[in-house]
Amino acid sequence: MQFDRELRISAEKISVQRLLGPSDVAKWLGVSSGWVRDHATRKEPRLRAVKVGKLLRFRAEDVEEFLRGSAEVAQG
Repeated sequence: MQFDRELRISAEKISVQRLLGPSDVAKWLGVSSGWVRDHATRKEPRLRAVKVGKLLRFRAEDVEEFLRGSAEVAQG
């Protein structure tokens, strides 16, 4: 029973975040869903993604990091 209690405590510490789909990220960035998929799978600059089975999902903080990195490149 000690294991169950430890598992429950550690699960309570995890913050649950909604993962975004390619269309959500596309709307946020003002690009197409295809562009988002391309930059998540093969093109540079790379947009970090999480694969859930065959689906691509994105964390909001990874999209924000991508935007900060793009802004730094644009500023020179």
